[in-house]
Amino acid sequence: MKIQAGVKLLKEIAGYGEPIKDCDRFNAVLKFYRNKGDPLEFNTVLQDPVPYIDESGDVARISWSKPTMHRSHVVFERDRILARQADILPGIYYTILGMKTMGYRFVAIPPHLYAHSMHTVHGIERESVIKLEVFLQKISVSSTV
Repeated sequence: MKIQAGVKLLKEIAGYGEPIKDCDRFNAVLKFYRNKGDPLEFNTVLQDPVPYIDESGDVARISWSKPTMHRSHVVFERDRILARQADILPGIYYTILGMKTMGYRFVAIPPHLYAHSMHTVHGIERESVIKLEVFLQKISVSSTV
């Protein structure tokens, strides 16, 4: 399958069902790599906050622990909306668009669709090609009213 905007498809497993469209929700695991294959690590949350009972005041309250930050090249996306917005970069958006449930894509993302925006966050060169693996676990089709 051809992917838009210059993202180069390196490997794909099709998956099943209807393809994900703009504004659908999804669960996925993303793995980021430098162009030569080394993991591109950055601070990420691998665990959701854990609830506990806070009895330090007059009334017991449910509180949530602060999520632990980890240095990893793996990002777990849960119940995200696939939309071209500030928190989903074009290279990621175009990679996921059109995938199917339990599908897999391994792509090379050109600098203008990822590294130009993320070079200071990840400590990479502005002209870096980034490789991305996407394991799309679940699609929730958006309802149109």
